Amino acid sequence: MSDKPIVSVLGTGIMGAAMARNLCRAGLEVRAWNRTRNKAEPLAADGARIADTPAEAVEGADVV
Repeated sequence: MSDKPIVSVLGTGIMGAAMARNLCRAGLEVRAWNRTRNKAEPLAADGARIADTPAEAVEGADVV
């Protein structure tokens, strides 16, 4: 178990995607969800886990 927080990003538009990428680069566990999944998918290459639903993204998260 990591001592770093789990962060969920709901909405991966211009601002959300940039925030998610920066959080991944900082070494945090990031979960991302977007209502159009294919817009969130590129974040997987940065290390984010793409969630199918908002509930899945926020389950157990420390920060949303």
